Amino acid sequence: MRPNPAPFLGRLFVVGGQCRKVGKSSLVADLIRMLPDGRWTAVKITPYAESGCPLNGASCGCAPFEHTFAIREEESRVTRGDTARYLGAGAEKAIWVQTKKGRLSEALAVLALRLAGAENVIIESDAIVRYWQPDLFLMVLDPRKADFKSSARHALVFADAFVFRSPYEGQEEGVARELTRNGKRKFLQPVGYDLPASMQTFVRQRFALPRHPIAGQARCIFC
Repeated sequence: MRPNPAPFLGRLFVVGGQCRKVGKSSLVADLIRMLPDGRWTAVKITPYAESGCPLNGASCGCAPFEHTFAIREEESRVTRGDTARYLGAGAEKAIWVQTKKGRLSEALAVLALRLAGAENVIIESDAIVRYWQPDLFLMVLDPRKADFKSSARHALVFADAFVFRSPYEGQEEGVARELTRNGKRKFLQPVGYDLPASMQTFVRQRFALPRHPIAGQARCIFC
C-alpha cells in the first residue's frame, strides 16, 4: 500500500532510524538549523510505554480502545527532551505525539488539524511513512548496532537517502551491505559532526522542489 499525500499544504520531511539512540533527533535539529528560514513545525511520534494510557498514565484503567493517543505542544526551549531541542534549534512549533502500539492511524486526523497552517513540517518517525508520503525521507543507520526495528525495516523502501552514523564500507553482512546496492544516496555523518556539504546540497535541492500537485488533498487521512 502506497501512502497518501500529506493532508496539509506545507512540505513534509521525515527522519526515521533503525533503532533508539541512533541520532534521529540530532538529525532533525541539524536540518532545522541548516534551513533557519523554514518556519518549521517539528513533530516527534513515539509509542506509549507498556501500552498504558497516553493521557493519564499506566494506572488510568481505561479500556483498550479509549485514550489511544495524546498530542502535546512543547512550550519550553530550554527543558530536557527532544521537542524542546527542536525549538532550541529554531523550530517555530514542536509537537509530541504518543500513541498506543499500532494505533498511530487514530491520531492522524487530529495531528493533521494541528499541521494545517504549517509551512514546513519535519516528523521524527518511521511509521508515519505508511500513511503520509513525505517530500523527503531520510533514514538514519549505524552498522555498529545490531538492533533494527521492524517498523524501520518496513520503511526502508520509502527512504530517499540514508544517513550513516559510522562507516558502512566493507560491511559483509546485514542490512548495511544490502543498502549499498540499491542506488539511493548515502551520507556519512557521525553524531556531533556537521552535516556533510554533499548532504546539505541534496537537502536544499529537495527543499526547493514544489509540492506534489495534489498535496493537501489526500483521499483519506486515516487509511
